[in-house]
Amino acid sequence: MDHRQEECIGMSKKVTLVIEPHSDDSLIAAGGYFLKYKDELDLHFCLIAASDLQLHHGFVSRQTRLDEYERYVNVVGGKWLRPEVNGEQLPLDKEARLDTVNRSFLVKFCENVIHSLRPQLLMIMGPSFHHDHTIVYEAVIAATRPTFSYTPQTIYLMENPTYVHQPYPMDFSPNLYVEMTEDLVQSKIAIFNKVFASQIRSKHNYLSDETLMRWARYRGLEARCDFAEAFRQYYARI
Repeated sequence: MDHRQEECIGMSKKVTLVIEPHSDDSLIAAGGYFLKYKDELDLHFCLIAASDLQLHHGFVSRQTRLDEYERYVNVVGGKWLRPEVNGEQLPLDKEARLDTVNRSFLVKFCENVIHSLRPQLLMIMGPSFHHDHTIVYEAVIAATRPTFSYTPQTIYLMENPTYVHQPYPMDFSPNLYVEMTEDLVQSKIAIFNKVFASQIRSKHNYLSDETLMRWARYRGLEARCDFAEAFRQYYARI
């Protein structure tokens, strides 16, 4: 296969941009989708924040978070985009503290990466009780406003199993499901354990191996199949 053939194949893939507040968000939400359609997606990732954190299960350093994220992006065959605004580069050292960041500053980061990549599909976390999720969601929605210079063809909202604890009148309501096999769910969980060792939770936690499998089965029940990942299609142009 010559270079021109490779370029044609690359051009046929759907250019996909994932903007996420935290390093493990999109794997938990859409890892099965990435694995199932890896030959059809040109994946690009934009991580908003990473910091030293004292979590309930122990201390995790910013460098650990960055190293884990790099491994994750490589495992799913993606590219890690790190845009700059006013001399500052993503990810910001503001994990769990994005409420201290100027909102227009965050919107500018999102505008820059969307405008430069011009993705066909944009994937973001939905709003939730976690203020980082809600702040990044609102920044991306602002960056894709109708008067902006570029609008992706499709925008998907991703979910986290903890979204069942919602402070909003309407819970996360999926209208799009990706059907998965049990082997695919197991592969997703195996990657989670391999690349995000600092985020592994104990049994019965909402982000444990056991619960991720149960959540996939629950969404599968909604989708009338064995296992699934659920999304909300925010916008689509066909």
